[in-house]
Amino acid sequence: MAKRDRFTPVFQRMIDAPEASLEALRTDAEAFERSVVAAEGERHLAHAALPNRSALAFILFDRRGRPIGQEQPAWLPRFESFEQLKALVDPRSRDGRLLCVLRGDDAPLFGLWASFEETESWNLPLSLRAVANANDAAWIAICAGGSMQPIEGAIAAFGLPSLQQRVVGAVVRSGSLRAAATSLGISYHTAREAMSGAADRMHLPNMPAVVRTVVSAAFGVLPGDVDAAVQLSDMLAISERQARIALLISGGASRAATAKATGTSAAVIKKELQILYSTFGLQSASELARLIAEVHALKLFARAVDNAPGFLDPAIEPSRFSMRPHGGGLIAWSDYGPASSRPVLVVHSNWCCRAVPRRLVEELQARRWRPIAIDRPGFGATHVGRSSRDDPFGPAIADAIQLLDAANIDRIPIIARCGAQFVHAFKAAAPDRVGEVVLVAPTPQADAAGKRMGVVGAFKEAFYRSPRLVELFFRVISAQFTFERTEHLMRSITKGSPIDEALCEDPGFIRDRFRALRPFACGNYVGGIFEELVISHGGWRFDPLQVKDWAIIQGSDDPHNDFEEVRGYWEQLLPGVHVEQIEGGGRFMTSSHPALVVDRLEALQGP
Repeated sequence: MAKRDRFTPVFQRMIDAPEASLEALRTDAEAFERSVVAAEGERHLAHAALPNRSALAFILFDRRGRPIGQEQPAWLPRFESFEQLKALVDPRSRDGRLLCVLRGDDAPLFGLWASFEETESWNLPLSLRAVANANDAAWIAICAGGSMQPIEGAIAAFGLPSLQQRVVGAVVRSGSLRAAATSLGISYHTAREAMSGAADRMHLPNMPAVVRTVVSAAFGVLPGDVDAAVQLSDMLAISERQARIALLISGGASRAATAKATGTSAAVIKKELQILYSTFGLQSASELARLIAEVHALKLFARAVDNAPGFLDPAIEPSRFSMRPHGGGLIAWSDYGPASSRPVLVVHSNWCCRAVPRRLVEELQARRWRPIAIDRPGFGATHVGRSSRDDPFGPAIADAIQLLDAANIDRIPIIARCGAQFVHAFKAAAPDRVGEVVLVAPTPQADAAGKRMGVVGAFKEAFYRSPRLVELFFRVISAQFTFERTEHLMRSITKGSPIDEALCEDPGFIRDRFRALRPFACGNYVGGIFEELVISHGGWRFDPLQVKDWAIIQGSDDPHNDFEEVRGYWEQLLPGVHVEQIEGGGRFMTSSHPALVVDRLEALQGP
């Protein structure tokens, strides 16, 4: 097996010999935990990014400093040599990552350069690396900004009216509302009203916050960053106070609020902003907001990671974004359409993100359904917000209701791929919003007598016996997701299920699983930890719900959960639910039996 296919030693041993791990856990769970923490405890999740390639540009130079020919976006300046590029660069990085400011004619262009040898573990597109290797590249420059295509796509994803989209796009491009009005041939008053309306619809306080949110979304999936001020200070060679001020202002805070948050005065904030604007050739808080978003994307992109998960293809997922009220963070969701069809909410499990299997999408669309999927708080591209160990479901329910209200959907049927605990909590909290429900292979709460088989059984036993291992496993495994490891893991966890083993021979199925898992590699996985702790150790009150329009389908060859265990647990919580065993069905019936899943949903609706 190639090295790129293997996980770190502890997890690889659990995959290769799960029975030995199960025996070790049952014999002495504390000793097993100590051995895992000793081996893996220092492996911290690298803050990788899943950037949208069209938001970045790459320039390769050979060993003589000549540019290596490749197609480049129109917004990128042309450089005749590496020396010419360096002559236009104003280095500001303290840490050797060589973040630069490239001065353009209209606005600053931000980038970084490095020797190509440094980029061995960088998250470069494979096609670019092939060109570089074929031409013996010596240096690479990576530039952010200038391309309006991904930015305009991000603006459209927020569902703004046409005029608001055009004004926001022009402001992002120019950094000035007055310049935006002039470029669009409209009055300043009209532009100001459109921008104000856009901020209101996006639940953001002002124009800089709109700019930063749009630019961040355009770059792709970016994780949260608790040390943002320290790292921004290091990247830009500015003081930590200036970095904190820049982050607050670009996030939409007023100067008065920024002064209060930093323990300074309004006069100090004004002076520090003047220094920042002068240093980076900026004219406004909106330009500063774009700088912060682009620097953040470049920093995450360039940080060395172990086989980073690759670039985000905007064609893969029909991403949409909504803002929670009062600055509560971003909600990421997908609307697969068509808009004229009946909406159905497809719920993800706690071990993956929102991407819906293609076979299920195609089956639903063929029957005039409109699949919608939402990343719950702390999953994929949705900010964790107020979600916590004590309440992982309440904030997720609020997100779902916000999106349903925005889409004028009063009541929505649900297909849940696991994720049954969230659906139960949703029904209990908002019974009128939840329509018919099909739970596919719902996971019961763990207990000592539960089924334990293979690598998933070893994980279940580890989580059941040692809550501390839940976070460690999520953190270390998430850092390692690549396409090759995803395939290796899927082949391991489907052993014993003929139908699921056959699925693993389909590259499309592996791509589906990779799409659903790879956002964890960005570092946004805490929602999965919160929900796994509920499944493994309780802590959330699930009262019985009388349901007549719910169905559970459980495969006879599911290698993870036993049919009687599933039925016994869920019939107690859902009196009246119809539980059906699917002969020959496995764990991934949304991929292996999509027609059957949709049949059961439509049967619940009646004639």
